[in-house]
Amino acid sequence: MKTTQLLAHEVAHTFETIAPLDSGVAGDELGFVFGSPETAVTGVGCMWSVQGNSLKACIQQGLNMIVCHEGLWLPAQTSPWYDGPEEQEIFSNILRKQLLNEQNMVVYRSHSNWDALPKDGVPDQAVAALQLKGLKRVAQQKFFSVHELETPMTMSDLLAVTEKGLGFAGCRLFGDAAKPIHRFAVLIGGFGENQWHMPQAARDMGAEAVLIGEMSEFLVIACLEMGLPVIETLHSVSEIPAIKRQADILKRLFPEVPVQYVPSGICSYGNPDLL
Repeated sequence: MKTTQLLAHEVAHTFETIAPLDSGVAGDELGFVFGSPETAVTGVGCMWSVQGNSLKACIQQGLNMIVCHEGLWLPAQTSPWYDGPEEQEIFSNILRKQLLNEQNMVVYRSHSNWDALPKDGVPDQAVAALQLKGLKRVAQQKFFSVHELETPMTMSDLLAVTEKGLGFAGCRLFGDAAKPIHRFAVLIGGFGENQWHMPQAARDMGAEAVLIGEMSEFLVIACLEMGLPVIETLHSVSEIPAIKRQADILKRLFPEVPVQYVPSGICSYGNPDLL
């Protein structure tokens, strides 16, 4: 008896019942960004960022559909500050396209719609990864919330909890390490570098400190001016818990094909378990 093959657009259709494209930010790049939606799926790799080492890991595991969070390509740039490569000469883009084409892979991007997803999405999974007992949500906007600790803790203690929960010992603390705080907000991903007044919005909602992914020093200075200590993780580190969760969900939905979380981001380089 002939077995019907699972096609990439069928994976996407089911995925979008969980995280509809219109739940994200208008104009965000979502959906298929490379390859044919008619591709027969041999396996799905969920990753934060499409990069050379992660693509090689997918190839070795026979995963030809990628669900990624960040954009596939490095953008072209014309700058008065330096002479750089022409668009067709950008090394990382050439490498990625070569690997994708060699294996007839297809890439589907889920970004702001997975950021906006309650419970299983990026903001809530980042908080859940901290494993803080008795934590209570006291205020919320679409992409972040303010949480209240069961018992106040110092910033240095919160730093230790953050590093353990996110599995990254390189977090940085700015501000008074001895300051006790009761309420904090987690500004995932790039919010700490490009959403200039989100920390003030968090403060106005009751936050006494913020955890951020990537850091703009100017934005952190503004936090410190408001009396908000800051813990910086990494863009990827703050978002990967939700990518792992995404892979777990897709494993249950599509038991007929392999589905794997594939490490990516800076921490994946030098990782002996990746390849």
